[in-house]
Amino acid sequence: MTYIVPEKVYYIHIPKAGGTSEKYKLRQMYGNDLIEVPTGKHSPYDKKYAHYDCIYTHVRNPHTRMLSMYLFHFELNFMPEKYIDKERNAFLDSEHRWKISKLFGRQWRNMTQFDKTMMHKMKQLHNNISPDNYVKWLELVGKGNGYVENYPGAWSIARPFLQQHLWLSDNVHVKKIEDEQGEKLNQTSRMPEHNDDEYIEAGRSTIQQYYSEDLRRFEYE
Repeated sequence: MTYIVPEKVYYIHIPKAGGTSEKYKLRQMYGNDLIEVPTGKHSPYDKKYAHYDCIYTHVRNPHTRMLSMYLFHFELNFMPEKYIDKERNAFLDSEHRWKISKLFGRQWRNMTQFDKTMMHKMKQLHNNISPDNYVKWLELVGKGNGYVENYPGAWSIARPFLQQHLWLSDNVHVKKIEDEQGEKLNQTSRMPEHNDDEYIEAGRSTIQQYYSEDLRRFEYE
């Protein structure tokens, strides 16, 4: 979530970049003083919080961030429960499934036909995961990114796929998730014999093309 502690802390949650783990850390520190910003989950930087004492976020290597998103959709909807431990399954129920179920009906009614077509195509690709389907999924992500940039307000349901730098402003302190120490609470479960490297290599050129600004700004190779 994108969270604030009024007049003190402003944390910007970029999807698939450690935001859920950070939420629990902030909750331990501030308790009920920690609240979600009125504009909701995954909100971009808002200059009205610019006077806060601490403004920060996490970023992540786009190669692993996008693969994490792809596998998350598979895990959320299709992975057999025998591959997910009880703690992870409880986490999915409490943090994602009911929220998606609650919001999706309203979002679907407001989506354009373009949005609906894209979502249908994406679901087919993360229903049956493979390196080849991951590349096709990334290509659809690229089309969605371009559509949003040309038509602000459109493609809202796919906002988590957008480039990380679009969330930020120059006065946001950026931490790399790879440099963070401590427990990660939102680990994506893995299927037996799954190999991330195969997917990362297959999608490398597509990620480099679409996410060149992320790779440059955040000093990833």
